[in-house]
Amino acid sequence: HENTFPIEEENLAQVIQDKLQAIPEEVLKEKQEAWKKALLKRLQSPSPVQGISKATEYRCTIFDPSITVNQDITDLYGNQIAEKGTVINPLEKTSLSSGLLLFDGTRPEHIAWAKSQEGEFKWILVNGSPLELENQEGRPVFFDQGGFICRKFEIANVPCRILQQGKRLMIEEMPIEGR
Repeated sequence: HENTFPIEEENLAQVIQDKLQAIPEEVLKEKQEAWKKALLKRLQSPSPVQGISKATEYRCTIFDPSITVNQDITDLYGNQIAEKGTVINPLEKTSLSSGLLLFDGTRPEHIAWAKSQEGEFKWILVNGSPLELENQEGRPVFFDQGGFICRKFEIANVPCRILQQGKRLMIEEMPIEGR
């Protein structure tokens, strides 16, 4: 048997707690206020999605959300859910509850375009303040954080409308005439 020695290093949680207690309360409050302000600023004015331009010509693409399973998928009990190689389309089991409109919230003509669309749509900004537009229009407004939606659907220009067509999505980049 080898010799054992007592652990002589301090508990990390206790070290952090001690250091925090050593900081004057006013300094902690100032830092907390600064963090709050920075977070609120990011929420009110997120960074624009990079690489998105104003649509100058109509472009329509069809997106198939199907995936091919690259390994067998089982539940907690070992029951097979999907076999490797199976093609799964989520739109076979569910559907979009509404269409999506992606646009630049800093352009009045894009806002007017979104308001003119008939049907049920979620508004998603690629630029501008979703909170400000939500207050102005009295409806939920989202933001394409990090450009996830634009990348996923290969959107390069706005305004853009996404509608479900059967088991696929129709993605239309739409120029606004006369602007």
